[in-house]
Amino acid sequence: MFRILSGLILGYLGYWIIKKVAVSLGLWPQAPKPLNNREPDVLVQDPICRTFIPRREALRTEKDGKVYFFCSEGCLKRFLSGGGN
Repeated sequence: MFRILSGLILGYLGYWIIKKVAVSLGLWPQAPKPLNNREPDVLVQDPICRTFIPRREALRTEKDGKVYFFCSEGCLKRFLSGGGN
């Protein structure tokens, strides 16, 4: 029983050492690391209808040096025509 257990332990240690060396040399395939560089969506509020939308999906315009975000063409046109602020 002791021989079997010690053989398993030595086999595992040998496998672990070979794997570490192979990984460091680039010979052992590894799963790709996930790309976590995407920033979470920031919500912005439409000044006309007060709807919150993700900034990356919003329509935008600048007025008097300030950027405004809109959920739709209708809200953007209403804002530009002076229908709200």
